[in-house]
Amino acid sequence: MPGWLRRLSLRNKLVLTILVCLVLPSVVSMNVSSLFTRDAVRTQVTDSSRESMRIVSQIVNGQIKNMIYVMNFIQFDEELQPSIRELGRANETTDKGDVLQYKQTIAKRMSTVIDSFGNLSVTVLLPNKEYVASYTTFAFNPTDFMRKSWFSAVEQVSGYNVLWIGAEPNYSESTNQPYLLSAAKPLRKNDITYGYVIVGLELRLLQDLFNQYQNNESMVIIDEEGRILVDKDSTTIGTKFPYYDQLPKEDGSSFVKVAGEDYILLSSHVTPEWQLVNMSPYKTAAQKIESFRKTDFLIQLFFLVLFAVTLLYMVRTLTKPIARLVQTVVRIESGQLGERSNITGVDEVGRLGYVFDRMIDRIELMLEENRREQELKRMAELAMLQAQINPHFLFNVLNSIRLKIMMKGDSENAELISSLSSLLRMTINRNNEYIPLHEEIEIIEHYVRLLNSRHGDRVNLRISAASDTLLIEIPRFLLQPLIENAYLHGLKSKPGEITIASRICEDGRLQLEVRDSGVGMTTERLEELRTHLVTRPTKHHHASRSPSLSGIGLQNVLERLRIIYGHRFDYEIASGPDQGTQIVLRFPQQTGKEG
Repeated sequence: MPGWLRRLSLRNKLVLTILVCLVLPSVVSMNVSSLFTRDAVRTQVTDSSRESMRIVSQIVNGQIKNMIYVMNFIQFDEELQPSIRELGRANETTDKGDVLQYKQTIAKRMSTVIDSFGNLSVTVLLPNKEYVASYTTFAFNPTDFMRKSWFSAVEQVSGYNVLWIGAEPNYSESTNQPYLLSAAKPLRKNDITYGYVIVGLELRLLQDLFNQYQNNESMVIIDEEGRILVDKDSTTIGTKFPYYDQLPKEDGSSFVKVAGEDYILLSSHVTPEWQLVNMSPYKTAAQKIESFRKTDFLIQLFFLVLFAVTLLYMVRTLTKPIARLVQTVVRIESGQLGERSNITGVDEVGRLGYVFDRMIDRIELMLEENRREQELKRMAELAMLQAQINPHFLFNVLNSIRLKIMMKGDSENAELISSLSSLLRMTINRNNEYIPLHEEIEIIEHYVRLLNSRHGDRVNLRISAASDTLLIEIPRFLLQPLIENAYLHGLKSKPGEITIASRICEDGRLQLEVRDSGVGMTTERLEELRTHLVTRPTKHHHASRSPSLSGIGLQNVLERLRIIYGHRFDYEIASGPDQGTQIVLRFPQQTGKEG
C-alpha cells in the first residue's frame, strides 16, 4: 500500500473507496456499452416509442371497451328489454303515462352503468321515433339520427357487431367540445330489429392524453379512409392524415421524412376500422437514449461528491439538535410549558423542532381557550337558568287558547295559533340539530301562514321538492332566514311568490333552491352582495350598509353550512332587475356536527 494512502484517516479512506467503487465501474460500463449499442439504438428508439404507444393504446382501448360494454348492456340486460320493446310498440293510442313510465325505467337502468363512466352520451332510438337519451335534448332531437348518412349502414351491421361511425358534431349539452366519438349498433331479437343504440364518447380524456406529448410529436386516431377522428387540436378533426399512405400495412412501424428529418410512424388498430397512429421525431428520441448513460454518470458523480462532503458534517450536526430536543421534552414533562427547543433548519430535525414548538404553543392556547370557554359556559348556563321559561307551560297555554277559539267556531285563528305553537316548539326545542327536509318545509309553511296573517294573503309559497329528498336530514331552521330575506328584501313586504325546490345532484349532494318573484338586484348590487358574503364582514360593516344588502341572515346560513360541511358545501346567487333572486345551496346528504 502506498505511503500516502496509509497516512489517510479512516474517514478519508472510506470516502476514497466509495468514489472509486462507484465512479470506475460507471466509466467502464459507459464506454463498453457504447461500442455495442450504436447499431441497436434505432431498434431501442422504436421499442421505446412502441412502449409509449402501447400505454396510450391501452387507455384508448379501455374507452372503446366502455362504449361496447354500454351497447351490449342495453341489448342484453333483462330488466331493460321489456321496457324498450313496450316503448317501441307505443303509438297514438298508448297512454302517455305508460310511455313516460317506460322511459323513466330505461333511463334509470341506463344510468346505473353510464354514471360509472361519466364521459358517455347514450341514445336508445326506436323505429316509432320514441327515444331515451342520457343527455338533455332541448337543443337536439335524437330522431335526427335517422336522417344521418351513416344511419342506413346501422341496419346492415350483422350479428352483434358495431358500426364505428367516427367523429360526429356534438349533440350533448353536457360538454362544450365540438365533436363526440360515436358508434352505433342495432338491437335485434330473432333477426328482427326493434331499436338502435348510439353511444358518443367525449374526446376530452383522449385529447388530454395526447397533449402530454411534445409539440413535434403527433398522436391521432384515424378511420379506414385516413380521416382524423381524435387529435389534440380539434380543428384537424375530419381532415385526412397527411402520411396515411406511408403507414405500415399491419400494426407496426415505419420511417418517414418530414422537412428533412426522420420520424418514426407507429400504428395500432383499436377497432377493425380505426387506427391509433403515433408520429415522433427519431433524432430527439435517439439523443435521449444516447445521452442517458452520460447523464446518469454525471448525476452519480455529483451526488457522490456531495455525499462525501456532507457525510461527516451531517453526523456531527444531526445529533446536537436531537439532544437539545430531548432536553426540552424532559423539561416540559416536568410542567415547564414555557420551554421551547428553538431548533431551526429546513431538514427533518429542523422541521421537527419547529412543529414541536408550534404544538406546545397550540396546547397552551387550547388550555387558555378551554378555560375561557368553561367560564363563558358557566355564565351562559346561569343566564339561561335565570331567563328560562318552562316551554310545556307555554305550549299548554297556547293549545288551551286554540281549543277555546275553535269551540267558538273561529277555525282560521285557531289554525294560526296552532302554527304559532308549532313554530315556537321548533324554535325552543334544541334537542335535534338536524331534522328531515319535510319537517323543515312544514316549519316554513307555518311561518308563511303567520306572515300572511299579519299582512293579508300576500305571499304564495310553492314547494317543488323531489320525493327522494324529503327524508334527508338538514340543519334545523336552515331555510327560514332565506324565506325572511326573500320576503323583506326580494318582495319588499309586498305580494309575490316564493318557491322552495330540492333535488339530488349528479355527485350525490342535496341541492336546495329558494327563489322569489321580487324586484331582484342590479349587476353591481349582486357583485357587492357576493363580495360581502365572501369577506365575512364585521358588525361595523353590517351597520354601514343598506338593509337590502345586509345579508345577515344569508351570511349566518352560509357560515353555518361551511362549518358543518367544509369544502363539500357550495352555493350560487343569481338575480336581475325585476327578475327576482335565486339562492342555491349544495351540500352532502350525510349530516355532520356543528363546530
